[in-house]
Amino acid sequence: MVLDTDFHTHVCRSSALQMAQAARAGGVRVLGLSEHVFQMREAHPLLDHMPQEGPLLALADYIDAVRAAGQQAQCDVRLGMEVDFIPQQNEHIQATLQGHDWDFLIGSVHEVDGLQYENDLHIRRAEGEALWLRYFELLCQAVSSGYFSVVSHPVRMRFRNPFLPHNINEELARLAALAAQHDVALEINGFDVLTYPTLVQRLANACAAQHAPISVGSDAHLPGQIARAHVRSAAILHAAGIRTVRIWSHQVPEEYTIDQ
Repeated sequence: MVLDTDFHTHVCRSSALQMAQAARAGGVRVLGLSEHVFQMREAHPLLDHMPQEGPLLALADYIDAVRAAGQQAQCDVRLGMEVDFIPQQNEHIQATLQGHDWDFLIGSVHEVDGLQYENDLHIRRAEGEALWLRYFELLCQAVSSGYFSVVSHPVRMRFRNPFLPHNINEELARLAALAAQHDVALEINGFDVLTYPTLVQRLANACAAQHAPISVGSDAHLPGQIARAHVRSAAILHAAGIRTVRIWSHQVPEEYTIDQ
């Protein structure tokens, strides 16, 4: 079996239907739609500092659109949300999601103590290394919080911060061990694979060594980006000796085997 799922995709720049149609046309067997929680009207007041990526969506409308997209496109579509993990806000953010039958929830660390690190950073090595270490602390908290099925893009700090700490492999191993302990997947993210594949390989190696479950998602924001890095992601998994990929239905994990 090939790598044929994508469990990190967004709809606000196109539509759930367009994403599902593109997934089916591209041979994706199961598609997980996971718009940002800050794009939801109900949660936006808690996260209005986050950059808006498209029109705000009502939560009920988003859920209805995702469910309808699967039927109309004749594609197995799973309902998810990418949820910001912010220590002071977590309970309030999670409260906006209650009462809905989610298939999966992605936990994401997009900011470190108020700093949105994916924006331009003007830092030196000492500050950069400290940011990485604090980032790993937050990722570990997200993994152990009990909120999420998967924690996304665990090496996204690299996008603007090249100052890897000297113990980066130990930090990745600690994160992967915690993920294994809590049975929370870590994500092999398509954007990261295309941008800094060597570091993603180190993440995959840590997951393999610690027997942590992994998920694969493109982080697509447009239909043409679905599964955009799957060939390279599969090669990374192959090199690490990882043969199973995790997906979810009604927050119950499923795993399938990929060819080696």
